[in-house]
Amino acid sequence: MSGKNKQIIGVILPCYNEELVLNETSAQINTILQDLISREVISEKSFAVFVDDGSKDKTWEMIEKNASEYPTIKGLKLAGNVGHQKALLAGLLTFKDEADALISIDADLQDDVNAIPEMVKK
Repeated sequence: MSGKNKQIIGVILPCYNEELVLNETSAQINTILQDLISREVISEKSFAVFVDDGSKDKTWEMIEKNASEYPTIKGLKLAGNVGHQKALLAGLLTFKDEADALISIDADLQDDVNAIPEMVKK
């Protein structure tokens, strides 16, 4: 980025009853962000936020566990289930001032997380 500060990138992942996939998703997202950080493509302040949309399973407990294990992972717990779009909006509005750009993807890995480096590049 020749002379410019590295950009802080945030990834917002709305979650509802995602306990079966959260460990894998957290690991993949952390690996991608850490790789981009180590290659000095993005700032070391970059992060991913898993937004718990009032899950009834162990989603929040897993988000807390993964946030304690991975330096790039954060969590946001909503008071109740408000729906995917509102959970996404809550994440975007909560973290809009902490990043230069925010990327949204689904927590169930239906979106290709490997597209994140390409999005950052563009």
